[in-house]
Amino acid sequence: MKTHTPFFNYAISAASLVDIGFKRTSNQDEVILCPETGFYAVSDGMGGLLHGGETSQMIKQVLPEMIKNAINDLLKDPSPEYAAKLLSEQVRMLSDNIYDTCNKGNYFSFGATLSSVWFVGYHAVFVNLGDSRGYLLPRHAKKIQQVTHDHDVATLLVDQGEITKEEARHHPASSSLTRFVGMDVPARPEAFIRKVNQGDRILLCSDGLHGMVEDSVFASVMRFSENPKRICAQFVEKANANGGRDNISVVYIKIEK
Repeated sequence: MKTHTPFFNYAISAASLVDIGFKRTSNQDEVILCPETGFYAVSDGMGGLLHGGETSQMIKQVLPEMIKNAINDLLKDPSPEYAAKLLSEQVRMLSDNIYDTCNKGNYFSFGATLSSVWFVGYHAVFVNLGDSRGYLLPRHAKKIQQVTHDHDVATLLVDQGEITKEEARHHPASSSLTRFVGMDVPARPEAFIRKVNQGDRILLCSDGLHGMVEDSVFASVMRFSENPKRICAQFVEKANANGGRDNISVVYIKIEK
């Protein structure tokens, strides 16, 4: 079903799916779909923390309301650059509040990743903390583009030229996050702005998907069907077929006419 949002110049079709996978005994992933504000997100509670799942639930409950409140500010300057600033501020405030109320002075027990996108004008504004990812597949492109930047130790090693991106996929340091929701204040979310066109597709996912399925497969899956729900189901099926070692969360979005 196509939906229109207040600040975006195209319609959107979207769907999501969360699956526990084959190895976990509980689900700590959450997805957010807010077509009324043009905001979508994936959050993955950190499995090594006592309250990782609770953190992703808090993000799902609180962040959509924060975005609604930010709409009033966006009315003053509906540009993608200002939207990126606003979204980054909301994510930072949420993370800092979780740190101050739950983690400060204690062992870290609350933490989650976040990969989000806000549609403004002719642009997709991505903001992330952690290793959940945002991807863009332009209409005529053969390969998908990873837009967000993973915040983990393995990625730092890649950036420093010590290991390759392929080696980072299975490196022990890939599970050691350098940034996340609930981190030491101030949180440092990253923002990325991409112009989008009709026919472009966007994927948000937790590492339960991108850690189990090669990026090279993503484009064919995203063109597998015109039905967004079927595409999400296909992603989950492939992750589970490869072992399903973690919770799997997927948000698929297509830019429509």
